[in-house]
Amino acid sequence: MTNRPATLPLYDWAMALASLWISGGILYDAWHHFHETIETFFETGHAVLYAGLLASFVFTGIAVWYNSRRGYTWRDALPRGYETTLAGLGVFLLGGVLDLIKHTLWGFEEGFNALVSPSHLVIGAGMFLIIAGPISAALTRKERPQTLLAQLPMIAAAASMMELLHWGTQFVFPSAAEQMNAPLALGAFSHDTLTLLALDYYKQGIGLISVVVQSLLLAGFAIYLARRIRIAAGGYTVLLVLGNVFVAGAQSNYAGQFAAVLLASAAAGICADAIAVGPQSSKRRFVLFSFSIPAAYWIVMLGVLAATMGGLWWTPDIISGSVLFAGLSGLFLNAVASRTEDSDPRRA
Repeated sequence: MTNRPATLPLYDWAMALASLWISGGILYDAWHHFHETIETFFETGHAVLYAGLLASFVFTGIAVWYNSRRGYTWRDALPRGYETTLAGLGVFLLGGVLDLIKHTLWGFEEGFNALVSPSHLVIGAGMFLIIAGPISAALTRKERPQTLLAQLPMIAAAASMMELLHWGTQFVFPSAAEQMNAPLALGAFSHDTLTLLALDYYKQGIGLISVVVQSLLLAGFAIYLARRIRIAAGGYTVLLVLGNVFVAGAQSNYAGQFAAVLLASAAAGICADAIAVGPQSSKRRFVLFSFSIPAAYWIVMLGVLAATMGGLWWTPDIISGSVLFAGLSGLFLNAVASRTEDSDPRRA
């Protein structure tokens, strides 16, 4: 086993800060693109994002320099688990060079082109690996952090990862369930009934996809952590609020939409903290945990939207069915995680 330095709490906190800086920057950049028409590399969203990435390089460089002076080779100068961060820095640099070449040759992307641009995806993969460092480090230690304060760097990094995935799936983040987003009434336009009916089905379908995708993200992160470490009281609330606040700011055009996301995230987090599962918890408790988190999120989300945004245009069947869909999405992930653990030969 490679000899590596012991954990450096200051480096953990520095990388947690950098991870929030990166995820906040990329979603601030998304907000900029939603609200500005001028496309240029030199805008404030890019400045915040690349400052966060620069901070991750600087923090990692300082840690490598500090430990190399203590006798460790540069290859082994980071605490165990931060190999992913080191790899991510390299992947990000590769993606940045590819993106610069692409912009020079073909200009800037817009809309979905920007979201699925191969060079952007390479950059995103680098960010993901950089942010994974504090999580991997916490979970590979012999004595895992137990208090909320000690777990916060890992939780902040996990929340930042969630925000990055929200960035990649932002086109299905809003449910558009509020009344103001309802399709036009079919009866008023009989000659366009087929078109309007298709629009109605389309908007309902996108709304349900939003429920499923966001439920998988919420439950997925919670289940992943819960099966590896017992999160201290309040940890899941911090995780889900931090994991949704940046995308809520980027996607919300009204205070009611922003409030709905934050209150729903807090409700789901409080629910998760109340059930309080850990690696040794029973299967029944994990079932309750996995169903309740996304279900609570969408109950509160739709309730706040109804109260603050003029009601919902969804029918009672769609509203209640969406909440059930959300809970079932969590159960699906839990079943997959449980099956994977049962088949792991290391647990035999």
